[in-house]
Amino acid sequence: MHSKIPEPVQSVLQDYLLLIEKELPGFLIGFYLHGSIALEAFNAHWSDIDFIAVISRRCRPEDVDRLKNIHEQLARKYPRSDLSGSYLQLEDLGQSGEVITPAPCYHDGVLNPIGHPETGLVTWWVLKNRGIAVVGNEPSNLPFTVDWVNLITEMHQNLNTYWKDFTCKPRRMSWLLTDYGIQWAVLGVLRLYYTFCQQDITSKSGAGEYALKHLPTQWHWIIRDAISIRNQRKATFYKLRFMRAVEAIRFIRYVIQECNHNF
Repeated sequence: MHSKIPEPVQSVLQDYLLLIEKELPGFLIGFYLHGSIALEAFNAHWSDIDFIAVISRRCRPEDVDRLKNIHEQLARKYPRSDLSGSYLQLEDLGQSGEVITPAPCYHDGVLNPIGHPETGLVTWWVLKNRGIAVVGNEPSNLPFTVDWVNLITEMHQNLNTYWKDFTCKPRRMSWLLTDYGIQWAVLGVLRLYYTFCQQDITSKSGAGEYALKHLPTQWHWIIRDAISIRNQRKATFYKLRFMRAVEAIRFIRYVIQECNHNF
């Protein structure tokens, strides 16, 4: 198996492939990893095993039943290893979620037989340029392309909708009172900042380290806090979670402003 795949993940994938071959022979024609594993930033505590499975036919009800059984077996054996992905046709690759015919999607321990894959242009770019083939052709040879200008435009829209909500929508802002929310939002918005500045895509951890080198020191406490959480270190620069959340909101507003300036 590919050397970039962490050993604990290799065990999960080996068992997955054995079960697929046993329960659904000929069903799987491609299996690709994207996300943190492809970006060489897999974190056993926070990261999912993000995958795109390319299948030989549209799923029938009996296929879905067998996929559910496979994922249930894996979840029992590997309760801390979270697979997350979609079962698509070759012609679906590179398409937006709105265009793709609803297909089985596995996320948070649930297989949705008619899910809508969360496959934006960032996902397709990472798959095409950094993806790892477990089964099938090399990702660079897959029959789709990603237009970088369209990707940046999609990212800019995401910046000013989803990420902006962390500065003005109470439900999103409340996430920032938790450790999970701090590492998710602070490092997540920094991934966009990195892309706007470097015309490339990196991991959450990579974006945090980049920001420490390029953003004013007044923001280093909140960035370091997010990195510490991501790395499962307990140290914090803030006595109160409320004050940390307020600082995170200020920081996210600042990063959005900088990204919009660079767009």
